Amino acid sequence: MHKLNTLVKPSPSMKSWFVKMSLPLVFLSMILLAPQVNASGIAADSIVAQRDTVNRINSIQRDLTSIRQQTLQANPDLAEQSKQLESKFQQKADEIGYAPEEFIAKAQEIQEQVQDTSLSEEKRSELIKEFTAAKQTMAEQRQAIMADKDLMGMQEKLQQDTFAAMKAQDPKTEQLVDELNNLIETIQ
Repeated sequence: MHKLNTLVKPSPSMKSWFVKMSLPLVFLSMILLAPQVNASGIAADSIVAQRDTVNRINSIQRDLTSIRQQTLQANPDLAEQSKQLESKFQQKADEIGYAPEEFIAKAQEIQEQVQDTSLSEEKRSELIKEFTAAKQTMAEQRQAIMADKDLMGMQEKLQQDTFAAMKAQDPKTEQLVDELNNLIETIQ
């Protein structure tokens, strides 16, 4: 899996495509597929620590998004490069049927159903299998996008150019990205 620093530097919409498919999958998988945990003190501490980590990740992502927006406003050439990449990405996504919004909506629906205590174990198992199959399909589609050499070359160039411009815009950018990567590694 790519380091998240490669995911936080593209345009806001490009970043959102990949982050929508990375972090939500991690969290939905943890919720849907994790065994029921005994509510011991250790488990409660772990849950609190995990929640704090997720909150810090969200905070860092907001900071980086703000820095990126300021950077794109100050660098119209980067904004144009970003629009070109987004257009090519959307074209590829449409070509292979990549629809993360639909997947997320379905996953949330499944999550609500699975949490229904009146649901039979058979139905719960079917829902989890449905979620797993949909997750696998999305992973395969995401992989197909990432296998497009032209698209990934455009993304890499934009990432490098944007990251350099973000560091020039705000010197704390690199520190935030490093912290974000470390936090992501702790929850994976």
